[in-house]
Amino acid sequence: MKKKDKDIKNDIENIEDVETVEEQNEEVTVSEEEVPLNDEELLMLKRSVREDRKKRRRLTHYDNSDKAKFWRFTKRNKIFSVICVLLAVLIIALSTLGTVFLVRKIRARENKSDFTIIFGDGKYTEKSTYTAKYEDLMRDGILHIDMYKLAEYADLTVTGTKTSVKFTSNKDNYLRFENASTEAIINGSSVEVGSATVVNAENCYVPYDFLTKAVGDALKFTLDRDTNTIKIARRVHATDDDDVFEPVEILFYTDNFTVIVAMHQVTDEYKYEYPLTAKPYISAMDPEDPSEYLLLANKQTPLGEAYAPTDLVKLTCKTATGREMFLRKDAADALYFMMMCMQADGINDTYVTSAYRSYAYQVDLWNRYVDQHMSEGMTREQAEEMALTYSARPGTSEHQTGLCIDFMTTSMTELDESFENSQAFAWLKDNAHKYGFVLRYPADKVGTTGYKYEPWHYRFVGREAATEMYLSNFCFEEYLKVN
Repeated sequence: MKKKDKDIKNDIENIEDVETVEEQNEEVTVSEEEVPLNDEELLMLKRSVREDRKKRRRLTHYDNSDKAKFWRFTKRNKIFSVICVLLAVLIIALSTLGTVFLVRKIRARENKSDFTIIFGDGKYTEKSTYTAKYEDLMRDGILHIDMYKLAEYADLTVTGTKTSVKFTSNKDNYLRFENASTEAIINGSSVEVGSATVVNAENCYVPYDFLTKAVGDALKFTLDRDTNTIKIARRVHATDDDDVFEPVEILFYTDNFTVIVAMHQVTDEYKYEYPLTAKPYISAMDPEDPSEYLLLANKQTPLGEAYAPTDLVKLTCKTATGREMFLRKDAADALYFMMMCMQADGINDTYVTSAYRSYAYQVDLWNRYVDQHMSEGMTREQAEEMALTYSARPGTSEHQTGLCIDFMTTSMTELDESFENSQAFAWLKDNAHKYGFVLRYPADKVGTTGYKYEPWHYRFVGREAATEMYLSNFCFEEYLKVN
């Protein structure tokens, strides 16, 4: 302890002794040997004591606690203290970020439990629940919905096959899906689905996001991935009676998608006009099952050696002299009516030069083409490649379907593109679809059909399909892709 502090302490002790003496003087009788202080001396002593008390109160108390020691240390080591503070802040910040990251990671961990799908809200529509396996709905990381289940709840009409299915609302709006396809058809327009659909006899799994965009406002979708719960409820609207609610009509839209192929639908507003009475031939032009006339036969889809139509009939329209030709009955009747109408419009020089060809006939015709090119100096491989540009290998020809014909005019000496300059071609271009026929190999579709332009070759598909192809400028392959 410093000397000054020691002196002060001694003074304090002396003052305290003096005060004790004063107290004792009041109680103890002064001995005869003691000489009492006079008034002046007592006054001086009291003043001195008061001054010492004031000085003692002004003295700083020396705090020796751990807290005081810490602050005295920080004052003497300012740089070190600042570094410590910064490190503490950094540690706290890293700890906080680590905690946040861990929490987010835990939350982001995918819930792989089975899904609970709830249809209806229990208030306006009946509520039903079913459970779907996680692996059934989550495919390639994309959530799917079983359209069969949705169709049952939403009263959609389901038609199609095991691998191609169509869902239709009561307003003739429809969705169509094919197994393993990444495209869907919405009211005749092809759009990207985003993931391959799975279509079989029991399920039709469609991407959830696609469906929420395609259905519009008629259905309300709610997804909770924390619990793997999907809620789908039909929206309703009030009727004239405020206590009665009706479900909103389900309509399908392409607004939220990039349309790959757009197609016009045939409506009742499209009028067919004919120069002759069409009534006897309507059933032929609009067959009861038009799908059987959409049989595809090309290089990639051969019919095979065994295929032969069972309803072939002999053509009674104008054909090449001395040859009997056959077509399937509906196609033959529609062709007969079409050529009568052509003649009624003043075109009399057109006839059919080829119709149904059997597999055996195709073999003979193919060999003749190949032999001809080989006689010109080509190898067999070169000859076959050349023949493929205008003919089909046996089993891949459309003529085997019994649904197509080749036209010529009396001014033509061989079957070639000069038919394009005839009155018959101009007439067929504007009218063939009205009778159920289409130009099979258009000039602008060579890359799609795989065959060069053949203005003389027409195929029967039925009036509805032919009209859709006419309005949309589709070739047969494009139409089948959409339908």
